Amino acid sequence: MTYMPASSKEDLYVSWGADAIGLPVQIAIIPWAADEPEPADADYHDATWDGTTGYARLLIGAETPVELAEGTYVVWTRLTAGTRRPVRRSGLLTVGTP
Repeated sequence: MTYMPASSKEDLYVSWGADAIGLPVQIAIIPWAADEPEPADADYHDATWDGTTGYARLLIGAETPVELAEGTYVVWTRLTAGTRRPVRRSGLLTVGTP
């Protein structure tokens, strides 16, 4: 699990591997729920690749389009590769006090 203060503004990194670099990638961060639904299309944000590392990244936090209140969130990522669209549950993010 990853932690960040609610006042922070930083990149969130999600590993996909070098084979995915160059494909369109999106990240969704949704509040954790016991039934854990998958995110809707509108929950995804366009992300970028961090050089040649195979990590997708998205700027999140204070004063960004993805401001998060204190709580626990599920991070999802998806790629678009031709007719394929793989989706991964990529981990948990705690915002606020760990």
